[in-house]
Formats: sequence, structure tokens, C-alpha cells
Amino acid sequence: MATMYTLSKDIKLSQFRMYEGEFPDKLRSARQQFQNMFEIPILFYLLCLLNIFLKNYNQLDIILCWCFVAFRVIHFFIRLQNQKTINIIPRTVIFVLSLVFLTLGWINLIINSFSV
Repeated sequence: MATMYTLSKDIKLSQFRMYEGEFPDKLRSARQQFQNMFEIPILFYLLCLLNIFLKNYNQLDIILCWCFVAFRVIHFFIRLQNQKTINIIPRTVIFVLSLVFLTLGWINLIINSFSV
């Protein structure tokens, strides 16, 4: 996407060094989405690795993980839309629901770890 805007001279390549200047909304939204993929999901990856390493996961853990993934995918597609015209409430609700499933996964990991 950045290549398209650079070739059409809408933005300069030098703007990407410090990410300064005005960027088209779609490009800014895509960048924010990319950054977002490295924030909350890291906790999910760690949760999955700990569950596998400790071998104390059950069907509930699998359901919670898939619910987190499903809500993150929905959140991803909502974020790809034009951010200026979108109603932020559905996106926020989806994000909070994904955090609820992630938190429940961590709580379940702690409970399973102490009950073994």
C-alpha cells in the first residue's frame, strides 16, 4: 500500500524514516493495525506457550483461545475500514471482548497451575 502512495507522489519515501508528515488515512490505519498486531497478541502467544509447556490446558483453554482469535480477526477487519467514518463503539466492544477471553485464559492458567 505504501508503494502505491509513494509512486503516485502522494507521500515521499523520506517520510517513512521518522514517520513524519501527513499520510493518507488508509496508510495510517494500516500502520496502526500492523503495530497493534505486536501488542496484545504477545500475551496470547505467551499464554499458549505456557499452556503447552506446562501441559495443564483443557477444553476450556482451547475454547477461550479460539474466541480470542475470532474476536481479534473481527477487530482486524473493523480497523481496516476508514477510521474517520466508522463508529468506534463496535470496535471497542470487540476489542474488550477479546481482552476478556485473554484474561479468562490467564486466570484459567493460574488456577490450573495451582490445582496440579
